[in-house]
Amino acid sequence: MSDIGIPYAWPGVAGDAGDGFQENWWVESFKNEMFHLAQQKGSKLRMCVRSRSITGDATYFERFGPSDPIAKSERGQVTPNLGSGEADHSRRKCTMQDFLWGKQVDDKDKRRMLVDPISAYTTAAGMSMGRKWDDLILAGLGGDAFDGTGATISYLAGQLIAEGTTAFSLDKFLQAKFILDNNDVDSDGRYLVISPEEEQALLNLTEVTSTDYNMKPTLVEGKVRRFLGCDIIVTTRCPIATTIRDTFMFQKDCVGLAYAKDTTIRTGERADLSYAMQVFAEFTANATRIDDSGVVKIQNVVS
Repeated sequence: MSDIGIPYAWPGVAGDAGDGFQENWWVESFKNEMFHLAQQKGSKLRMCVRSRSITGDATYFERFGPSDPIAKSERGQVTPNLGSGEADHSRRKCTMQDFLWGKQVDDKDKRRMLVDPISAYTTAAGMSMGRKWDDLILAGLGGDAFDGTGATISYLAGQLIAEGTTAFSLDKFLQAKFILDNNDVDSDGRYLVISPEEEQALLNLTEVTSTDYNMKPTLVEGKVRRFLGCDIIVTTRCPIATTIRDTFMFQKDCVGLAYAKDTTIRTGERADLSYAMQVFAEFTANATRIDDSGVVKIQNVVS
């Protein structure tokens, strides 16, 4: 390749990924567009949980337990002060984590391309950061939580549906629903988060897709949008350990997302890198279970 008749050779070999630029992106390839490869384009879960903006390194989600009234047996009865176990106050701690994304575009590359890649990299940064929000929420759904003192709160055995050597099934769906119902969890704002494999299992169930079993169609454009009072979200980011995939059914208010800095994307010149243009993105956030009774982990054998 040449630049106005002057031989030009960029370090590396043709087709070598190097710092992310390939020679087939240069003018020689006659391309006038940049394509984003298949990927989840942003967050699917952020709007499905309780969210708050904070200032500081950590925040606390305040919790209050249930209580029952007592009978009044006489005139002028002393006002009760509910004892231990009644309307107890507790906390869940959520400690912030920082996440960064960055990419530089050398000016020599820009002069040899038909398009400016900055816009494409800005879009890629936004999509990447959105996926990380989902990773935090999934980790909060399935991992340890922390109380007001920072002590670890392990996952409750009663909130776990073990894989049982089987893949996802209608029976597991019904078990998870029963757990939430039996815990008096609000029926509004319930979600089921599954992978495409679990969605395929649902699509193979007549009870899910047939209007003979449902007053309203559950199958829309080849997807199960809602079933048994749950909005269904399909993502490829459900955590896997060896051959076991974790999926979740939860109620929105039972999961908290806190952020000290929302996703911010900047572009600018880097004087220390020959004035290359840089795309930089960051956010500071974390997620946690607020109410264990409203989160069910459903483990499935990966086929």
